[in-house]
Amino acid sequence: MNRGATNTQVATDDVVDPSGTRVGMHLRAVFVAWPPASPIASIAKDGINMKSGIRNMARGACVAAVLTMLTACGGARSTPPSVGGTGSVGTGSAPPPPPFVGYTVSGTISGLVGQGLVLKLYGLNYSRPQSLDQLPISSNGHYDFTTTVGTNGPNASVAGSFYPAAFHYGVEIGPQPHSPTQRCVVNESYWDFTITANVTDVGIVCGEFSYSTNTADNAISGFSVNAHTGALVSAGAPAAAGRTPYALVSSGDKQHLYVANSDSNDLSAFAIDQNSGELTTIPGSPFAAGTRPRALALFRSTLFVANAGSDNLSVYRVDQKSGVPTRSSPASYATGAGPSVMAIESGSGPYGTLPILYVANAGSNDISAFWILGAYGPEQALESVGSPFRSGGSVTSLAFGAAAGEGVLYAANANGVDATISGFSIDGNTAALTSLPGFPFAVPSCNYIAATGTYLYATAGTSVLGYSIDGQTGALRCSSRARRIRNSRLCWSRYVPHL
Repeated sequence: MNRGATNTQVATDDVVDPSGTRVGMHLRAVFVAWPPASPIASIAKDGINMKSGIRNMARGACVAAVLTMLTACGGARSTPPSVGGTGSVGTGSAPPPPPFVGYTVSGTISGLVGQGLVLKLYGLNYSRPQSLDQLPISSNGHYDFTTTVGTNGPNASVAGSFYPAAFHYGVEIGPQPHSPTQRCVVNESYWDFTITANVTDVGIVCGEFSYSTNTADNAISGFSVNAHTGALVSAGAPAAAGRTPYALVSSGDKQHLYVANSDSNDLSAFAIDQNSGELTTIPGSPFAAGTRPRALALFRSTLFVANAGSDNLSVYRVDQKSGVPTRSSPASYATGAGPSVMAIESGSGPYGTLPILYVANAGSNDISAFWILGAYGPEQALESVGSPFRSGGSVTSLAFGAAAGEGVLYAANANGVDATISGFSIDGNTAALTSLPGFPFAVPSCNYIAATGTYLYATAGTSVLGYSIDGQTGALRCSSRARRIRNSRLCWSRYVPHL
């Protein structure tokens, strides 16, 4: 066969009536032999004229068109209907598409006292978020989005866009309430979800709650926070925990609370009442941990427990609806000696897209670092980042800042009378830590630090030390909101921001 030519063969069957008389011809098959290489490829190789290649392509298209027309006219039938055959394709027009199936999204609001809250429903169309509905909220109780979403038809609010069950949807907070200011959150299981039926339980919590460990009573006290005054109101009787509850952490959607019990080597889990903040023990609690768990960190649906006695991390996958933690595989990762403090950089800052888990090891005076791999998928494995990195003695708290577009990690070293704050730059590519000039920074005492972006605050006995963070170097200096103590670089402040 010559390059660029086609070879077309048509196979037919005679169509006869019941008496045997030939009444027509039935197309049985069409064979088209294409050239061994495409016309364009032949042009590149042999210099064949481009018009010839285009003509060959056109001839093939015409053959395909003939096949289509003959098939539409009944040529694909094994027996024509006119002589009593059943045929394999109906004689009418194409069947209508199935009716549009629409589902609704609704839920409840609790703890709202402010004004101006707006909820948003969005869809992910090929990873591009599309706003489907915005719903102003003025009171607690039930709410319904007015837009329906479905599985086999265009959404009325987004012309030409399809949102099948395989696509993802989400509910998020638009403007937060004001007068007074509140921080409302969406149930984490509905940050990203698929839909195959009406959704009725998207919880929105606007109330704030506070919890404290009572080591002497082996219990947890809970309080709701008055949005107008900040006053604490008891959320009921203390909830029983394990022996010597030492650390606690709550989920980002205010649905669950987890407590590390140092002397019973386990983990207590509680559900939080969305209206009062009262705690209810989750079935199956307590859950086994390592030896002497001393710190907790939670990133989305993964819970990390630092075990100071066994020098490792326990890792759990948390069910976002029930709150039950299940040991991951692998279930533990080695750290330095005596891990006691953890902090997670979520990956949204200057460090890149993968979250980073930093673990301060009080026994070996260093900091371990891990990438959280697959942070947004079903698996939450860790990968060590060339650590550990040297730190001061007895690190009791970690906080993040930024300088010159790079991340900064601060560490409080509560080492008796020689208390200091260490400062490290974070490598944006490797997450490695490098000590900054001017650190460690001496303070009279320091058990806890917190940063607000441009300011760092540290507790010192009954006082609060306030420092501004130099935007270029990460260095600490006396905040304009604080007073310098005896012409030193120590700053004292009565101002304590919402951290």
